Amino acid sequence: MKIGLGGIGEAFADRNFRIHTVGSIASWLSFFIQEVAVSWTAWELAHSTTWLAVVALLEIAPTVVILPWGGVLADRIDRLWINLGTAVLALFQASALTVLAASGHLTIWWLAILVALQGTIHGFSIPAQFGMLPRFITRQRLSAAIAVNAAYTQFAVFAGPAAAGWLIHGFGVATAFASNIVGYGIYIGTVLCLKTPSDFQPPAPSGRSLHQDLWDGVRYILGHRGISALLLLALVGDAMGNALYEMLPAYADHVLGMGVGGMSALMTAGGLGATVAALWLAHGGSKAVSPERVLWAFLAYTIAVAWLVLVDQLTLALAAMVLFGIAGEIRRTGTVTLLQLSIAESQRGRVMATRFLLQRVAAGLGTYMVGATAEHRGLRLPMLVAVGLSVIAWGLTFRKRQMIIAAFETPTASARADTMAAN
Repeated sequence: MKIGLGGIGEAFADRNFRIHTVGSIASWLSFFIQEVAVSWTAWELAHSTTWLAVVALLEIAPTVVILPWGGVLADRIDRLWINLGTAVLALFQASALTVLAASGHLTIWWLAILVALQGTIHGFSIPAQFGMLPRFITRQRLSAAIAVNAAYTQFAVFAGPAAAGWLIHGFGVATAFASNIVGYGIYIGTVLCLKTPSDFQPPAPSGRSLHQDLWDGVRYILGHRGISALLLLALVGDAMGNALYEMLPAYADHVLGMGVGGMSALMTAGGLGATVAALWLAHGGSKAVSPERVLWAFLAYTIAVAWLVLVDQLTLALAAMVLFGIAGEIRRTGTVTLLQLSIAESQRGRVMATRFLLQRVAAGLGTYMVGATAEHRGLRLPMLVAVGLSVIAWGLTFRKRQMIIAAFETPTASARADTMAAN
């Protein structure tokens, strides 16, 4: 079956992808509802940008510690079972948040503990999740599937905050937390309905220790100049972007004077822009993604951050967030797609775990430094410093663009070995 929608049609022609989409949309929507609820609850309980940063860091820290080992396990164990196990644990975590919030016993300390538990779960789930589409989708449809997957993830970024604002305002945070129980339940049910392709081969045991496998992954990443360059650039961009995102409650309240409604509107605008960009990438398939396009998107992303922090009117702020969403999605999904299509299957868990590890390290450090500084200096100065550093990083990387492009056009020895083994 072929639908005349470019790469989008190619992705949805696959039965597994259609089923996967139902569960993913439900879980991503409820996840972002919970993320907004956690952020707003932290602000309501403490009214401190430092606490906003601390809560964000407590989710990131355990993820950072566990991710390298989670990536190794994802290359040694069937990623399907890791995904299911961590989804069940996440469902219980959402249940605990719901019960505590509904009973009036949710304090900033309980919130911090449960957020840290969520970060621990993510350390194992993220590498396995990155391997789900390559496990169930053919390589010819993989690029489109990744982009479509990003599109509905960004739809959740757009719709989740809007739904969260409505749920929190009308029904309270307990209802917002409860939505994540439903989301994970749907996700678990759909994953159990996926059919494993007949030619699927689970990861073969390497015969080495966990430490040896870990260092083998590090050498693989450093040996690919394109992967290492994009990962370093992503490190800088994630530090800036996540700091901005986590500070939106304070920005909406103090700068715009609009409270949770303003925060929800800003997040919705960013999600809308990202959804449009992801659908455009999905329609174009693999042809829509290139290293050079990722680099230009990074520059536009940086401009959007500067624009946002320099304005204090809602209309201009929403326009900046739309650009932030569009450029951020092109740089983020473009990077992930290039990685997914170029890495060796035997290294997928470790490379993608490293991508997310760097993202979380950058997010944690960037958020904490901006949040702690903003407590005394305001949001504008630390965010503009982050913008300046990002422009410098972009300039240094852009000078090497021909080398990066050539690296992604030339398969690595490991990738060739995987191809030969498959044949």
